[in-house]
Amino acid sequence: MSTPLIQYTLLFECHADYFECHEVLEEAWQDGGRQDLGYAALIQYAVAHYHARRGNMAGAKKSIAALQQKLGLAATELEGHGIDVDAFAKDLGRWPLPETLPLDNPTRQRIERLKPTFEPTTLTFYELVHKHIYRDRTPVVNERLRALEARKKARH
Repeated sequence: MSTPLIQYTLLFECHADYFECHEVLEEAWQDGGRQDLGYAALIQYAVAHYHARRGNMAGAKKSIAALQQKLGLAATELEGHGIDVDAFAKDLGRWPLPETLPLDNPTRQRIERLKPTFEPTTLTFYELVHKHIYRDRTPVVNERLRALEARKKARH
């Protein structure tokens, strides 16, 4: 059985598809009522990688700084997902950012067994770097407009 973290890790390490990593865990995080701080931390980590690869170092470093501030709050959930939190904390201070996740031994072994079975990406490097421009943002825009209307109504 593949968990969101397994899927995230395979996308992260096999495809370097940081945008899709974000999407996978964002869905799981939302489905869980936004309670899993481990997922939130890993989402932010994928965002930092995505920014860095696009040359947005300010955005990447801002994401890492915010993540470093929250790491203590997310430690228990991260450990529950198989992340070695001490190694993760050290990785947040490395530049360039590591291309693998700091997993505990059982999780690392599971990932290594799954890697050969993971389908290769069909995306070009350009598509990976600029994946956000291909995303249908209609639901996000509609939700923002709905929230704006609700705030306007609440003021009146």
